[in-house]
Amino acid sequence: MAEFKGAYSGCEWCGGNGCLQCPEERKKAEQRAMEPIFTADRNNPDDMALLNEFCGREALGKAFGPDGEGMVEVERNAAIASFKQAVRKMSFESKEATQ
Repeated sequence: MAEFKGAYSGCEWCGGNGCLQCPEERKKAEQRAMEPIFTADRNNPDDMALLNEFCGREALGKAFGPDGEGMVEVERNAAIASFKQAVRKMSFESKEATQ
């Protein structure tokens, strides 16, 4: 199969052969690539504890050790920390709203 100019290899619609959705799929992928998995406020001790959970000495030693999965494990742990952070912030905001 010939690939068309402007075809996006990660297109879910055509599989990289070229279609009208390729430019939109490329934009979506670029947008996802620019978003950080986790952001921490260094003045917030809870954020720093979450950062330490996936980027601390023990966490990196485990991820890159003999039974670790490397960057896949670090990224997964960062996503979990981001989720915990979001839940904590939502809980804090709901407590403020009820007071």
